[in-house]
Amino acid sequence: MGKNHFILMLVNILSITFGNVGANEISLVADEWCPYNCAPGNANPGFMVEIAQYGLAKAGHTVNYKIVPWTRAINEVRQGKYHGIIGAGKEETPDFVFPAQEQGQAAHTFFVLKTNAWRYQDLASLAQIRLGVIQDYSYGNLQQNYILPHQHDRQKVQILSGDTALAQNIKKLQKGRIDALIESKAVFEYHLFSTSTPNEFIPAGVAYRENVYVAFSPAQPQSAEYAQLLTESITELRSTGKLAEILKKYGVADWK
Repeated sequence: MGKNHFILMLVNILSITFGNVGANEISLVADEWCPYNCAPGNANPGFMVEIAQYGLAKAGHTVNYKIVPWTRAINEVRQGKYHGIIGAGKEETPDFVFPAQEQGQAAHTFFVLKTNAWRYQDLASLAQIRLGVIQDYSYGNLQQNYILPHQHDRQKVQILSGDTALAQNIKKLQKGRIDALIESKAVFEYHLFSTSTPNEFIPAGVAYRENVYVAFSPAQPQSAEYAQLLTESITELRSTGKLAEILKKYGVADWK
C-alpha cells in the first residue's frame, strides 16, 4: 500500500469516527400552534420548526420535535427533560435561554362573532366581555396585566388548557359562552382553514405584537450554544432569501 493511499484511508477512518463528535439529538416541544409549529412528521412541520432544523443542522445536530401540552412543555423544558420549546415569548419564560433574534412574531388578536360590535380599545374595554384564553399563554403582557388578576372571575376570563383549547374556545364563542377569544392571527386563520370551520368571526383589535422564539432550557449546559446557532441561522436565512421561501409555504410574510 502506498504512503499516500494509507494517509487518505486514515483520514477517512478518522472522519467517520470523529466527524459527528458533539452532534446531538435536540428535543424541542410545544403544543400545536400551526403555522409556527404543526404536526410532527408532516412535510410542513411549521416554519419555526424548519428554522430550528436548519440552524441546528449547521453544527450536525438533529431535531426531535414532539407535541406536548403548553404548561407541561414549559415545566419540563425548565427542568431539563427537553432541550427547548417552540413559540415562547420572553414574558412567559424569562429564565429560558433565548436567541438574540426571534424566529417569528405573533399578533395577539381578539376575535368576536361578526354580529358583535365590541372592539378592543385598552385594558379597561375588556371589562365589557367574557374573554376566552389558553392557560399559561402570555399574549405579550396581557397575561400579567389582565388575565392573572382576573383568573378566578369567569365573567371576565375563562381559561382552557390541553391540545384542543383553541377549538374549544371557538365552539364557546359560537355558542355565546364567551364574547371574545384571543389568539395569534396567523394561528386562528390557519385553524379555520385547516379544519374547514365557517368563518363567522371578525378581528376586534390587537392586544400586543410579540416576538416568539425557539428558547432553550436553563438546565441544559449547551443551551447558549444552541441559541447562538439559531441567531446566526435566521440572519443567514433572511439574507439568502431562504426564509422567504420557508414562510411562503405557510402563507406567512416576513415580520421584518
